[in-house]
Amino acid sequence: MPSWSPDGKLIAFSSNRHNPDNAEAFSIYVIRPDGEGLKRIYVAGPEGSDDVDRERINHVCFSADGEWLLFTASLGGVTAEPVSLPNQFQPYGDLHVVRLDGSGLRRLTWNGYENGTPAWHPGWK
Repeated sequence: MPSWSPDGKLIAFSSNRHNPDNAEAFSIYVIRPDGEGLKRIYVAGPEGSDDVDRERINHVCFSADGEWLLFTASLGGVTAEPVSLPNQFQPYGDLHVVRLDGSGLRRLTWNGYENGTPAWHPGWK
């Protein structure tokens, strides 16, 4: 599910290209429409850390000003006893935002259910 930046200069998407053997470890990447300039956005920690290679990030989209990325992720870990939320087939869906450079990570929701495919409200910047 790629997302175009508002100015059309970048495409953001989730991929496990950093670890193709792990079908669940998705991270954020951006690339120019001509296929050049592929860049991974390190969200869960610095490049090379164990934390970033376990990211499970999906449904990335740009803010209206192109400076933020909104996404679903499992970055918060287990926040309640698993027995209280049984049979969740996608328990990784808290919403987060991060700046395009990977800074300013903020968790927006706090629950055990997937919050779905996020989208920006036109009035938020």
